[in-house]
Amino acid sequence: MFDKIKDTANTTIEKSKEATEASIKYGKKLIRKKAIESIREKLEFAQKKESDFTKEQMRKMIAKEENKIIKGLGLKGGLTTILAMFGIANF
Repeated sequence: MFDKIKDTANTTIEKSKEATEASIKYGKKLIRKKAIESIREKLEFAQKKESDFTKEQMRKMIAKEENKIIKGLGLKGGLTTILAMFGIANF
């Protein structure tokens, strides 16, 4: 009986790990897309083309932009949590 419960628990843990990994991949994809969109807007504003930069330069710019987005999400999440503690809805 305990073996059956143990197997069920292990299966559940494995499924939750898979779901977590899938969520992380999805989140990273969204952040990457936002960073690329932001870089394209900045290049358009500067009247530059993607072809003006090497792949390595573009990767560095995208990585910087991803870090900015992640930091911004952290700030928004903290602010939302504090406002929620006081019963204030963040619109």
